[in-house]
Amino acid sequence: MTDRLKIDYNSEVPTDKEIIQMWNDIKITELKDLNKHTLELKDKFPETHCNGGIQFHKYQISDNSCFQWFASRNRLSEIFFVKRLFNRPELKNYRLDLKIKTDKPKCKENQWHSDIFDLTGIISRMLNQGGAYRNLKAKDAWESALNFVNQEFENRFDEINRYTYHLEGSEWFYEIFWDYSTLLFDKRKNQILIIDITDMD
Repeated sequence: MTDRLKIDYNSEVPTDKEIIQMWNDIKITELKDLNKHTLELKDKFPETHCNGGIQFHKYQISDNSCFQWFASRNRLSEIFFVKRLFNRPELKNYRLDLKIKTDKPKCKENQWHSDIFDLTGIISRMLNQGGAYRNLKAKDAWESALNFVNQEFENRFDEINRYTYHLEGSEWFYEIFWDYSTLLFDKRKNQILIIDITDMD
């Protein structure tokens, strides 16, 4: 397998034509192989967010030299990666699960981080603070989040990009304080893990 993290500093910036061709050429495949600790985390959130819950969606992106040029340099936002991803036909099941009626939902990218050093803290805080009515004890929340990050990303904190965003038109979310969406892009594996969380009082 090609080292997807290796940067060829002699390669030119892809042209607009090459970027358009890239979007036509790449294939996105849904993955169902959620590991043990991800499934355990999936069971924790209905306890704390009892009127909402959590959804995981995982995808594999095919190799493409133009895509890798931007991915390896942490420059995916320049090709509107997050915004265009949710309009892809391969994400139809995602849109259905979030009760989005359009095939081309509008997406606003809120924040981007080149690593996930803080991901364990973000998830454990949500579990400990809880949803509208319930929460986990701090120790249990931290262990659940830590096990998830350790197993899902093998402690490769600086190889994962983290995006937060808002996707319009979803009837699954309650448009309230507990709504949370993040997209985690694994540069080494070319994989995407999307996490959506909601609750209501």
